[in-house]
Amino acid sequence: MGYENVGRVWSVQELGRYLRTLEAPAWCDAITFHHTGVPSLEMRPQGLLARHMDATRHYYENELGWSAGPHLFIDDDECWGMCDFRSTGVHARSFNSRAIGIEVLGNYNEESPNTGRGLACWETAFGAGRLLLDWLGLEIHAGTVLFHRDDPKTTKTCPGSNVEKSWVLENLQAYGTR
Repeated sequence: MGYENVGRVWSVQELGRYLRTLEAPAWCDAITFHHTGVPSLEMRPQGLLARHMDATRHYYENELGWSAGPHLFIDDDECWGMCDFRSTGVHARSFNSRAIGIEVLGNYNEESPNTGRGLACWETAFGAGRLLLDWLGLEIHAGTVLFHRDDPKTTKTCPGSNVEKSWVLENLQAYGTR
């Protein structure tokens, strides 16, 4: 329990088709964006691989003792599953019980989300985030699109000090018109 989607990987379009086969959970009223920090984009020049996801699961489950992890990990062009979207995950203390957690590959305290691979990762995240919000029947605004740093129980800058909420909200909104 908690790591049901490890080993599953989708394009944004495939994720949309998959979500349409599931009933949206009543507990969820938001999504939460994170960045991996470590690994950074430089540390994963080929993006995420199955062995990275297996190692992440092992770390969360066996080193940290977490019953689950975030729901999705995003890289340049793929959405890597971790937890079942219908179950609560572990990703931000105050938001675990109400939000789907999305980790975006990169360290956006140091790397740019607006250019190159950083932008590619965020474009994938905008697609996945928009699909999840639509699936959940949620409007796009600051109350349904959370950042880990919005959690009052953390001092983290996640999803990175270079990521602005207004930029994310604008791109999520625009994604549906692309």
